[in-house]
This record gives sequence, C-alpha cells and structure tokens, in this order.
Amino acid sequence: MRDLPKSPTWHPIFGDLLTMAKATAMFPPTAHPTVPLRWLMQQHPELSPVFYLDLWPVAAPIILVIDPIGATQITVENPLPKHSNIQAYLDPVIGYKNLVSMEGKEWKMWRGIFNPGFSSGHLMSLVGLMVDRTVIFTKILEEYAAKETVFELENAAAKLIIDIMGGVVLDTPLQAQTSDNELVRAFNDQLKWIPHANEMNPFRKYSPWKFIESRTNSGIMSRYLGKVLEERFATRRQDEKTHRSSKRAKPIIDLALDTYLRETQQSGTATLPASFKRVAIAQFKTFLFAGYDTTSSTACFIIHLLNQNPEALEKVCQEHDQVFGSDTAKAAQAISDDHFLLNQLPYTTAVLKEVLRLRPPASTARQGQRNVFIELDGKRYPTEDFLVWPATYPLHRRPDIWPHADEFIPERFLVKEGDPLFPVKGAWRPFEQGPRNCIGQELVYIELKIFMVLTLRSFDIRAAYEERDRLTGKDNSALTVDGDRAYQVLVVTAKPSEGYPAKVTKRLR
Repeated sequence: MRDLPKSPTWHPIFGDLLTMAKATAMFPPTAHPTVPLRWLMQQHPELSPVFYLDLWPVAAPIILVIDPIGATQITVENPLPKHSNIQAYLDPVIGYKNLVSMEGKEWKMWRGIFNPGFSSGHLMSLVGLMVDRTVIFTKILEEYAAKETVFELENAAAKLIIDIMGGVVLDTPLQAQTSDNELVRAFNDQLKWIPHANEMNPFRKYSPWKFIESRTNSGIMSRYLGKVLEERFATRRQDEKTHRSSKRAKPIIDLALDTYLRETQQSGTATLPASFKRVAIAQFKTFLFAGYDTTSSTACFIIHLLNQNPEALEKVCQEHDQVFGSDTAKAAQAISDDHFLLNQLPYTTAVLKEVLRLRPPASTARQGQRNVFIELDGKRYPTEDFLVWPATYPLHRRPDIWPHADEFIPERFLVKEGDPLFPVKGAWRPFEQGPRNCIGQELVYIELKIFMVLTLRSFDIRAAYEERDRLTGKDNSALTVDGDRAYQVLVVTAKPSEGYPAKVTKRLR
C-alpha cells in the first residue's frame, strides 16, 4: 500500500491501526465504526473521498469510497461481488444460499423469483395485514403509557416488524408481540453470536458453545419454517383441487413459489420441491433479519429525530390530519379501506428519507477484482485484493454534497432540481443502488408510513436514558456522539444505543 493514497497519518509499520485507535478512543466504545471514520475525515479535510485504510493484521485492507460517483461505479456501472466477510458475518443467523451473499446466475434467478412479491403493487395488497399488526403495537404502547414504565422501543418495534414479516411473507401469525414463539426465540438467541463492533474476545469468537447453540438454533428455525412451507404448499394444492379461490392477498412466498414452479416447469408437482424449500428457508431468515434489524431501528430514529425537531413533527401530524382526518381512532380503518392514501404523504416520505440519510441502517461491502478500478478526478484506484466499502454514514454527512449536512431538513427531498438542497445524484443510498439494492425497500416505506400514521398523533414517545441510568444505578451520561445518547451502535446493523430506552404518554392535541 506504500504507493496508494491513504490517510495522512499512515505508518509504514503499524499502517492505520494507531490512527483508528485514536479515532475510536474519541467516542463511546460501542459507537458504530463509521463514526470514527467520519471524525477522521473531519480532522483531515485533505483526504481524498476514495482512500485506502491499512488495518492489517486486524482486518482486511479496505478502500473507503465516500463519493457518489465512485460508489455508483462499483454498485451500478460495474457491480463488484459481495465480499466474503458478509457471509461469514451473517452465517450464524441466516446460513448460506441467501440473496445477500449469492452471486452470478444463481443470485439473478432467485432475485427474479422473489421480486414479484416485493413489488409495490403487490405489497399494497397486504397493507390491511400490516395495519392490523401495527394496531396491536399501539395497544402495547397504551399499556406502557398506563404503567409509566421505561421500555426498550427498539425491542418493541422489532417484535412488530417480525409479526408483519410473518404475515406478508408466509401468511403465518408469529404473534411475536403478544406471546412466545419458537422461531422468534431461536432467532433472538442466534443474534447474540454475531460479533459486536470492536469486539476482540477470542473466547467468545471460538467458543464451542457458540457452534453448538448456533447449530441448535439454526435447526429449530429451519424445521419451523420447513413445516410452514409444507403447510402452505398443501393448502395451495387443496385449493387447486377444489377450484377454491381466496379473496385474500397472496403472501410473498406464494408468488415466489408460483414463479419458481413456472420457470422450472414443475407446475403440476404434488410435493414441494426440495430445492425451493431449502432456499426459501434461507430467504425468510434473511427477510426476518433485515426487517428486524433495520426497519425497527429506523422507527426509533424517526421518533428521536422528530422529537428533536418539533416543527417537522407538527408538519407530519398536519399532513396526517389532512389525509386521514383529525380523528386518530379512525386512521387504521381509513388506511385499510384505501391503501393508496399512503401515497398521498409527501412530507412524511421526505421525513423518512431524511431519517435514513442521518441514520442509515447499513451499507455494503464488495470484493475488489483485477482490472477493476475506481476512476475519480482523473485518478484510477485499483480494487484487487481489497474490501471495497462505500461507507454510507460519512457519505450522507459530507458538507460539500449535503448543505447543512448535520441538520434535519426533510425539505431537501421535496425541492426541485436546481435548488441548492436538491440531493446530488447517487449521494443518498441507505438501500444501496444498482442490481443488488435492497429487495425490501418498498416494504420498509409502507411499514414505516403506517407506523408513523398510527403513532405520531396519538403518542408522545420520549427517550429515557437518564431514567434508565437511575433505575440501573449506572451513570452512562458521558456516552454520547455529538452530545446525543441515541447514537448508532453496531449490533448486526446500526441500532440505537441501549435499545433506545423510552417512556410513552398519550398525546393531547
């Protein structure tokens, strides 16, 4: 790396280890790794938006791509394959043969099989189910309000998302919000074995109990999902024999199975194809994981950032009054009666996008290849043998790309091209871009719009970090990023610190 562009403090022996150790020490030990990266760029404005980070032998050598043009080149114009580290990281939860780590023709085939179920048109047919699950969530908020207790909002929102995923993907009532479920319990147990940020404990990493428990949990999840898939297939076969049709919208798994059987010319099969069953199990784990970790975290940051920006909160509530009426008790029925009312919420959508800009839940990591270069400002950056990381968080905070980059300004997603606030092409990428973008992004929008409509006008949810400190007897007030206790931590994906402890009261308007 001696002749490659790198940080100004690179050392010929220690590389960037000392630099990153210093940067990391500036923040809470649990802070997401992209936080010190942004600090490094702030301290060294002369840094190229594409530079190499030498962390050997702790981590693979990295190319940081903090530029929309460079990021577009490796994800859209010449998509690099996913880095093997991603599969190694996620294997304890979702296993192999999943859309995150598949490549080439295999990925293309299975992405095409699942695409119809995640289309905007089909997801709108499932809005009623999502509303029903979210109404349960509002009842739980009412219980917390009556008890006046501190609770973890991220955990409560995660259970909501699990319930929604069980319904829209499998047409199965997981009831994660109201009862114990074998699948959910095994899934949660599995998550704890994914390494946290800055974790260096070799006893945990190589613990024999880790492998035993991971194998046990994986078996529980696979058997549970396999049984559900067999039951769905049997129901479909029975309906076909009796020529019975259902007025209910099809779950995503049914559309995927339809596509698979048609493309593999097995439409008349009497048994569920083993190849579909195996991959479908891995995909549901993937969808469950993605929704659990990203959508639930974003729900927390919606609450947090709107509380910090009451003018924006008031505008959102006014928009909801205009579209759904001022009687909040009728909002759920209004959405169920006319799903497309959710498309009449431009300011709500802008708020969602701004939350995802300031608190992006994840980013991608790609494998550099021979003869693939990033070309920027007349320079060519080789990618071979490097982990190529278009780091979303520092890109979303670049002040030369995003005016008032640290401020919450939803209007930047409402202005027309030519306005100084109008986003630079390719600079907003919370779901990544190109053929490997997030298959579930439309579902995320729908879920979170429903969440906002049914909660923001009815409840006042506030962070309760100080009260959590008093209850636990631990003073964590010094653990902040930019003075904020609700900073992002890396626990599988970017989550709010400490699960976002909160208290809720009924809102009086």
